[in-house]
Amino acid sequence: MLRVKRVEIQGFKSFCDRTEMRFHGSGIAAIVGPNGCGKSNLSDAISWVLGEQSARTLRGTRMEDVIFAGTKDRKPVGMASVTITMVDPRPVSSGNGQPGDGGSSPEEITITRRLFRSGESEYLINGKTARLRDIQDLFMGTGLGPESYAIIEQGRIGQILSSKPQDRRAIIEEAAGVSKFKTKRRLAEAKLESAKQNLTRVFDILDEVSRQVNSLKRQAAKARRYDEYRADMVAQLRRVVTGRFRTLEREAAKAALDLNVTTQEFQQLTAGVQERDQEH
Repeated sequence: MLRVKRVEIQGFKSFCDRTEMRFHGSGIAAIVGPNGCGKSNLSDAISWVLGEQSARTLRGTRMEDVIFAGTKDRKPVGMASVTITMVDPRPVSSGNGQPGDGGSSPEEITITRRLFRSGESEYLINGKTARLRDIQDLFMGTGLGPESYAIIEQGRIGQILSSKPQDRRAIIEEAAGVSKFKTKRRLAEAKLESAKQNLTRVFDILDEVSRQVNSLKRQAAKARRYDEYRADMVAQLRRVVTGRFRTLEREAAKAALDLNVTTQEFQQLTAGVQERDQEH
């Protein structure tokens, strides 16, 4: 069971300057004061740092309304910051690991939330940057956090009594610690549904790839047949060209032989004609 130990507020609603409140002991702490001194703002600050996301619940219209807006004597600030330190009274061993030894000490958890006028916000757990989901998971089932039974503002009792049975059941389940497991179950079901959808998309992609693979196989077979036909055609063409070359080579050799014979006959005839011319 976590207990509030310290709350630091700066720039949140009416808390312009850094204000620190410490809660000692394990009993009931009462905050009293005149109207307008900031009692409700303290409750809003605790709800806000625990992850409240509704500006209406914080009695505003926009989330930026929680930042100190200034007065006639004070300028507005640019950031609202709330830090809450909670302690688990159960001892946590810091020595040899055995509970209840002399080195045991309570465990502290520090949550910080900051909001800037630019709209940027940040969460920190023990000084380290965190997400809103991390804070919600941290306090899930403990009764803390927004829409829980740990913080009851004005009119909350009447709202619970007049609410629907489903809403009252949610509060009872939060108090019994059941809501944590229901939330985990819902997240697990959402992940399972997402996994099913991803699996369906994978099967669709697999079918498409299978069709493409079959088409590529047919194209590859055609390419192989083309290469075989082209290799056979080139071989046949080489044989035809080789045979044609040899035929032309033989014909050229025969033509050269005939040309030599014809040349010799021509020379003989020419010599005979010259001899006859000389005789006459």
